[in-house]
Amino acid sequence: MDHTPPFQYLLRQSVKRFISLSLLMTLLIILVRFYEILFISEKAGYPAGSASEMLYGTKFDLLLSLRLSAILLIPFLLTDHFNMRAARIFFESVAAVVVAGEILLLQYFATTRIPLGSDLLGYSAAEIKQTVGASGQFSFATFAPLLIFLGITWYLFHKRYYFKLPRLVIKLYIFSLLFSILPIGNYNPDPVDYKNEFGMNIAANKFNLFSGSMLSYYKQKNGSSNFELNGKPQIAEDIAADSIQLSNLDNPLVLKSGKSESPGNPFTYLSQEYPFLHKETTPDVLAPYFKPGTTAPSFVFILVESLGRAYSGDGAYLGSFTPFLDSLMAKSLYWENCLSTSGRTFSVLPSMLGSLPFGENGFADLGDKMPDHLSLISLLINSAGYTSSFYYGGDTKFDAMEPFMRRQGTSTIVGIHDFGKEYKQLPSDKNGYSWGYGDFDIFKKYLTDLKSRETEKRVDVMLTLSMHNPFMVPDQQHYNDLVEKRMEEQHLTEELRKYNRQYVPQFATMLYFDDALRYFFREIGNMKSFENTIFILTGDHRMPEIPISTQLDRFHVPLVIYSPMLKKSEAFSSIVTHYDVTPSLLALLKDRIHHLLPSVTSWIGHGLDTNPSFRSLNEYPLKRNTGELTDYISGDHFISGSTLYKVYPDLNIEPENNPALNDQLQKQFANYKAKNNFATQGNKLIPDSIKKYNRP
Repeated sequence: MDHTPPFQYLLRQSVKRFISLSLLMTLLIILVRFYEILFISEKAGYPAGSASEMLYGTKFDLLLSLRLSAILLIPFLLTDHFNMRAARIFFESVAAVVVAGEILLLQYFATTRIPLGSDLLGYSAAEIKQTVGASGQFSFATFAPLLIFLGITWYLFHKRYYFKLPRLVIKLYIFSLLFSILPIGNYNPDPVDYKNEFGMNIAANKFNLFSGSMLSYYKQKNGSSNFELNGKPQIAEDIAADSIQLSNLDNPLVLKSGKSESPGNPFTYLSQEYPFLHKETTPDVLAPYFKPGTTAPSFVFILVESLGRAYSGDGAYLGSFTPFLDSLMAKSLYWENCLSTSGRTFSVLPSMLGSLPFGENGFADLGDKMPDHLSLISLLINSAGYTSSFYYGGDTKFDAMEPFMRRQGTSTIVGIHDFGKEYKQLPSDKNGYSWGYGDFDIFKKYLTDLKSRETEKRVDVMLTLSMHNPFMVPDQQHYNDLVEKRMEEQHLTEELRKYNRQYVPQFATMLYFDDALRYFFREIGNMKSFENTIFILTGDHRMPEIPISTQLDRFHVPLVIYSPMLKKSEAFSSIVTHYDVTPSLLALLKDRIHHLLPSVTSWIGHGLDTNPSFRSLNEYPLKRNTGELTDYISGDHFISGSTLYKVYPDLNIEPENNPALNDQLQKQFANYKAKNNFATQGNKLIPDSIKKYNRP
């Protein structure tokens, strides 16, 4: 007669098997950490001192293993009760996914210096292939460690999956599992405990960061659309019924020359139905710097890939590797404390040219669902007879750049397929991949085409390419040698030189760009249209491949406005953002073009601040990548995630223990997110009355 063991005995055996498997998964995760310390960090050139931070990071590896085991406990026990082999395979499969994911995430971080998160969802398969191809990650060396660790996983779970443990150890382990899922403590490093952002990221478990980012993304995606308008709560369901009739606004289509708001005044929003809509009262702070005139100028935007303040301009903490640009800054209006609106390229066009909100994965990514909106280009094309062009050395469809520029009315778009035989792409990496045409070729192509349209009033935009992974430029050795020479010229300390030598290819691309910029201004300076052109130059974001010092450092870029029409130059230390550029340029044009422009807009920006001393007057969201909207600056305070920081004149930040202020800013930020969701998901940026300026 068969004897069936009692349920309690079967449960104990299942628990023992589960703990054995859980400990093996913990061992594998720890082995991955030591693989990072011993192999990846050395190959990737992590800064000195990184090993201790990575070793400390085993704490977060253990927390991941415990939390994941706690989640798997009940499903495993239920499965094991009916089929032990199925339960083991189930647990083994989860562990294999975690180990494989951790290996791939480590390799991504080693290449980009930024943890991969929900930004993965913001790119198409073609864009992901292009980005990975540029990083040189399609190689046997990439997949060999992955295969080795999967082999170790299979061996351990099939040959060593069960071992005996004392009953006390079992009880303590179960208690630890349950304790790990309580909403206390941090599963990721606390920024307060680290000197810089890079140190925090190498300590973190990359799989934990990735999963947390994905959860935050879906939470934000499905977040509330209920917001406050001018301090008054607005419920999304009631907005249509309560909305103000915009036809009652005072001349909504006439740009007035009356009194403008002074810098720093908050907007008074006009409509519950269009939560970003406000009167256009941007002060004209640029006119005092320009020679008087009534001729409409042309605009040339030079948006520089990865140009950060860390290595450009006076006081750059890594030394400046843009000597020509530095000399141009001295002849220009120069904002040393400008912030990009994101840590990736995707937002630079919408922010610089339209002062637009983010949408879900960036405004341009909305594609056909892009809300009706205003921009510098569409306004000047429709109201003042301007033309527009866009030049990029790579694929213009990347980051939805071409669809966005087409939407503005830009008729000439030049990308990788539009350069002739006389142009040569950047050198290919070892896998034969080249991102596209370098900065010399972009400038040369633009200058050649400009000869046939010099007499036009233009808004031309160029986005450079060379300061991008894989950091290979023509005459590479020449620019590598110039890195050392440039450090000598600036008398950098030996300690800083040693640090910078880890990133010679990156610095070499900066010097290559700077030479290309010198060539550009030398050539365009001989053209007739030069005298009536305003040049706007900025970085799209800071380069992440050189470790980022703080959460705010990733957004810190120079902003330069140069023109022969300037009657004086000046440097400013006030904080401005890419959002502020278009409102200020249009304010400058009020008396230079005699056409009607809207008196109501939905700009996020308040206009540039020309205060020479440090100050920060406004509130702005900053999106570190396509999937994460976690950063917000308000005056001289900054929040990143749940941490509040004080912002200092050099844009360094320090954590500040002020729960009341932190709570206030978190609520302001949440309100922006709700407005962002409502306006971009429902085509609620501008009303019908000003859609005549939307596009040609």
